[in-house]
Amino acid sequence: MDTHKLRELLDTIRQKLAQGRYPNETAVREAIVLPVLQLLGWDILDPFAVRREYPVGGRKVDYGLFVHPSAPDLLIEVKAVGLIVGGDKQLFEYAFHEGVPMVLLTDGKEWSFYLPAGQGSYDDRRVYKLDILERDPTECCRALSRYLAFERVRQKEAIADARSDYETAARERTAADTLQAAWRKLVEEPDGLLIDLLVEKTQALCGYAPTREQVEAFLTGTNPTRLAQARQLPARGVASEPNRPDLLRPETVAASIGSARPGRGIQILLDGRKHDAKDAISGLKQILCYLAAKDATFLERLEVRARGRSRNHIARSREDVYPERPDLIESAVELVPGWFLDTNISNREKLKIVQHACDVAGLRHGRDIDLIASL
Repeated sequence: MDTHKLRELLDTIRQKLAQGRYPNETAVREAIVLPVLQLLGWDILDPFAVRREYPVGGRKVDYGLFVHPSAPDLLIEVKAVGLIVGGDKQLFEYAFHEGVPMVLLTDGKEWSFYLPAGQGSYDDRRVYKLDILERDPTECCRALSRYLAFERVRQKEAIADARSDYETAARERTAADTLQAAWRKLVEEPDGLLIDLLVEKTQALCGYAPTREQVEAFLTGTNPTRLAQARQLPARGVASEPNRPDLLRPETVAASIGSARPGRGIQILLDGRKHDAKDAISGLKQILCYLAAKDATFLERLEVRARGRSRNHIARSREDVYPERPDLIESAVELVPGWFLDTNISNREKLKIVQHACDVAGLRHGRDIDLIASL
């Protein structure tokens, strides 16, 4: 194949298309398609290789291209310039009758290559669309050669590349179709890293950091107060009471919980029994202390499950809780001696930690252990 001559031919075709020199379908077939096929290596004078008016299912397609005489390797349907719309349906009807692996629809200006056996609409099964007036001449030569050059069709490289390109396009379409759902899922259940990024960017722009609950409410399009009520958890709450060694025994943990003054409608479940909690963070701490008192390895095992992308919700030191955010170190509180808890978290993350705690302890979330609102 002579790429230089093909480019010269395409330049000539481009000029004549701009001048309106191809008045009908016959002109496109004889003065555009056949010369292009010839330069791509097809013997247009061999009636067994390039078959005009090829009969398919009682109809005729403009060209059937044959490498081997048994079946066409490619069908070409030609339309007059500007009249290509709707031609794909007719071409697909031809292709299904013959089981042709690839088809081409062109009006001389637009060249669309299809895989009839693909999935979806006609547009979905289009592997490549080339507009020779819009594309760079080098790209035009590359595309026509990739899918239509005789030697590449003979070696089955053209159809292999077409299938590869189709699968890539199909994956991209699937990703594009799913992108909206993925974003909706992300904002409905905000990831900790996304919340961190918005907190940091807001602080960089105005100097003030929003609370994580504010960011989560913004992402979900929910009023912060309603968000808290919907989850049956308060919008804020950071425990300030110190840890005491006597809280390391289950009975003292339960006793201290039972004597807590009810506040903000928060309760917790410990082994199926309800207890009042000061706020959500206090309730979370009480749950974790209770489980740690029952099992000396509990926090170590929970540490692995409760790791976030940019922080560790449970860690041996404040620095390990916020390895990438030293400005938040003071938000880490000591849970029990030698273990620290991340308190700069949304209510959703608090609930996730409780769920992880149940998994680690082998308990039933919602029945044995839970962080809930009092009714």
